[in-house]
Amino acid sequence: MKKRSFKSICTILAMITIIMAAFPGAVCAAGEPAGEDVRWQDYNGKRLGVLTGTLMEDAAVKYFPDSEYFYFNSYPDCNAALLAGKIDAYLGDEPNLKTIHFEQPDIDYIHDRITDQNYSFAFRKDDPKSAALCEELNVYLKKIREDGTLQEIDDIWMGVDENKKVVDMSDLTGENGTIKVVTTSTDMPWSYIKDGKNVGYDIDLVVRFCRDRGYALEIGDVDFSGRIPGIQSGRYDFTTDMNVTPEREEEVLFSDPTCTGGIVLAVLSKDLAGAAKDVREVPADKEPEYKTFSELNGKTISMLTGAPFENLISSKVPNVKEFTYFQTMPDMCLAIKTGKTDAGFNNNAVATLAANKYPELALFPESLGDTTFGLAFAKGDERFEQWRTAYESIPEETKKALWGKWTGADESAKTVPEQDWPGNNGTVNVAACDALEPMSYMGQDGQMMGLDIETILMIAKELDVHVEFTPMDFSAVLSSIGSGKADIGCGSIVTTDERRETMDFVEYQPASFLLVVRSKDAANADNSIIGGIRESFRKTFIREDRYKLFIQGILTTIIITVLSILFGTALGFIVYMGCRNGNTVANKIAGFFVWIVQGMPVVVLLMILYYIIFAKSQVSGTAVAVIAFTLVFGSGVFGMLKMGVGAVDKGQTEAALALGYKDMQAFFRIVLPQAIPHFLPSYKGEVVALLKATAIVGYIAVQDLTKMGDIVRGRTYEAFFPLIAVAVIYFILGSLFTFIVDKAEILFNPKRRKREDILKGVRTDD
Repeated sequence: MKKRSFKSICTILAMITIIMAAFPGAVCAAGEPAGEDVRWQDYNGKRLGVLTGTLMEDAAVKYFPDSEYFYFNSYPDCNAALLAGKIDAYLGDEPNLKTIHFEQPDIDYIHDRITDQNYSFAFRKDDPKSAALCEELNVYLKKIREDGTLQEIDDIWMGVDENKKVVDMSDLTGENGTIKVVTTSTDMPWSYIKDGKNVGYDIDLVVRFCRDRGYALEIGDVDFSGRIPGIQSGRYDFTTDMNVTPEREEEVLFSDPTCTGGIVLAVLSKDLAGAAKDVREVPADKEPEYKTFSELNGKTISMLTGAPFENLISSKVPNVKEFTYFQTMPDMCLAIKTGKTDAGFNNNAVATLAANKYPELALFPESLGDTTFGLAFAKGDERFEQWRTAYESIPEETKKALWGKWTGADESAKTVPEQDWPGNNGTVNVAACDALEPMSYMGQDGQMMGLDIETILMIAKELDVHVEFTPMDFSAVLSSIGSGKADIGCGSIVTTDERRETMDFVEYQPASFLLVVRSKDAANADNSIIGGIRESFRKTFIREDRYKLFIQGILTTIIITVLSILFGTALGFIVYMGCRNGNTVANKIAGFFVWIVQGMPVVVLLMILYYIIFAKSQVSGTAVAVIAFTLVFGSGVFGMLKMGVGAVDKGQTEAALALGYKDMQAFFRIVLPQAIPHFLPSYKGEVVALLKATAIVGYIAVQDLTKMGDIVRGRTYEAFFPLIAVAVIYFILGSLFTFIVDKAEILFNPKRRKREDILKGVRTDD
């Protein structure tokens, strides 16, 4: 057991290390404000995230008909998918995304609203009690709107001062009864968990209303899609803010608006700003970690594969520890940021852009030499002179404007012209690097873009030839020219004496060689894997005492699992005993219910019990979960007992009866002990499966372990560590339950029973 536990721990640690490597830096780039040059209309046809059960579903179909939709249950799930590159954007409410951008600067939104919306509380329709409560709330809203309290609430929860974001429920008297409100606790800034307590714009407003009217308050927590069913079933009095739509007005009664806003499109900050800064201007406050060539002695220096500049670097840094090579500039930048290499070699355009794009990177202050950018042709290609002459005929003002366009801040101007000329002089095949912004790179729509690309198109138009671009790694560009697979090569190629021996170059812009290094602030930060784990651990467990949320979730999960196992075992056993002797009616009834329970998804069973069968009762979500899983586990136990007892030879029962046992004695003393070893392995598997199945109880307002993980993700905007923590805890709990069943298996081994215990109460000759 110890050996197996040790291996399990090693496996867990390895999993954590590998996954944490996916986010090695603890330093986050501050997001740029949304640019006016990026339009939400441009995202039609891209991968779009949509919140299930919200107005965003209709907006997606109406405004993004050509997009591929990915559905999520919460904003944290959308954020994780966007940051991981699984989607290109997602639809959200503007107030939510303001808060998300403040908490996670890498996520921003396009400020041009797709729709304008009112947000209101929703009540049960056609119910006099609900209508009276809605009117009471409307009167209160009018009062606080006039006296400035509503604006005060808005300033607190839409602002940045975290110290003000508290909600005190301790003085709610409850003299006029209790109000039950359903919400979603991952819906910042409206409703979320902070320091283990419910807070947010809506919660603050509701608490103030209850304090003013003498109500106590109970808060239920479900996914957004469960809110309207929750109030329609009568389990809750009303739900916190949601968008008002004609379709929803048919189902629920809305209060007066509590806030206004609209649907906007969330995107990555870099998609709005990207290379928006002029690559010739690097922030002055970015101090490089290394400032002289002598400081780079004994360090690792990297370059792109296919860039033969080892001798040039060695002439300045004679004692390089190691040269390493990368296929793309982003890979090399990541290696520099994480400390896997100390400096990266590239030309001035690409290097300066990298220093602007990544806050952790800075430019090494000394140049390694000057050269020019060039378009590569095979040596002796007759087209070389034609292209050079055509380029030289382009006015200098046009060339300067082209450089300014691709190295400037106006992203909306960065487009390449359509090939609308006849192309009477044929077609050329251009091998183009697809990852060296701003010179040559792949745009979001799969189109090649950059200074090199437009330069080639400008010359091609002059020569009346068409161009076919073949995107590839930088390392393959020059070899494509040498092999004859491409006519021209481009992609931030700098000319060298060695390259001129085998190729001809149309030189089109001056260039210089630069090194990219870590900025001093980034170098002092802990960017190691261990540092990333430490920072993520602090945010996930220590900050705001979030470990208490996990403890609460663990206890809830254990309670539901243990009670379901006990009650389910008892239920399955009782039902089996009622059917054991072949009672036809009992067997048909039992078979029907087992068929219903086992054939229905557990989440559907949970919601039927919660929103329909127990809708009008005071049964809590935890109790409903226990009932549902008791039915599921009981049906499994019933089947296992039939299998286990069926495996015991009938002669055992006949022999026991012949010895004078009564029917029940024969079953419990002879048959059942022999049947237990047959079904205990299956029983053990059912126990672990039950534990994992409890992860869905968040659908019915139960804050179990998985739900608490979602809540923490909603606060930290980190997907990895909360999910890994939940997975490891489930693994440990599963191992614990398996260990207990293993011990029970040994305890119930029929070979361990004493003869006198078996024959107790039976007359024998000896």
